Amino acid sequence: MYSEKVIDHFTNPRNMGEPKKWDAVGKVGNPVCGDIMYIYIKVDKTKDTIEDIGFKTMGCAAAIATSSMITELAKGRKLDDALKIGRDNVADALDGLPPIKMHCSNLAADGLHKAIENYRTGKPEGESKDEVITQFTQKVGLKRDHAEKLWNAGIVSLDELFRLHKEELLRLPGITEDLADKIMEKGGQQH
Repeated sequence: MYSEKVIDHFTNPRNMGEPKKWDAVGKVGNPVCGDIMYIYIKVDKTKDTIEDIGFKTMGCAAAIATSSMITELAKGRKLDDALKIGRDNVADALDGLPPIKMHCSNLAADGLHKAIENYRTGKPEGESKDEVITQFTQKVGLKRDHAEKLWNAGIVSLDELFRLHKEELLRLPGITEDLADKIMEKGGQQH
């Protein structure tokens, strides 16, 4: 069962939509459950704080509620403080999530962190498709067609690929046991 706060944030989401002006977006997704989140931030450059924030989420009730809550937790915070907001903070602020939905709080926190990273690296929309596919081929050793299948399945960064568990990888199109093992091995070297 969902808490009253989860239901409230699902039925009355805060900060939903793309702000009129934004400096960066964090795009994250979980190809297994199909949730996709875009977290947009507008930064007050003089104070290094999140001046405005919004989200677009395609997903379940928990995905929408966690997107809404992450915006509430991050708005007005210094970027370094916003980076400290993690999945447990999001879940706790919603008075808990069912264990099977905890990945949604991960996605929301990851989306915020990715937006801040993209802002700080000067790539407001993150890496391009070609940049990510090149990373998949060069750093992981995947063939281009496998790399493109991962991109098309919603894996938009090397970090996102390496966060997946083997069981999740095996559910993706074209990923065999050998490829999953290779990705897990390379991912272990990165962390």
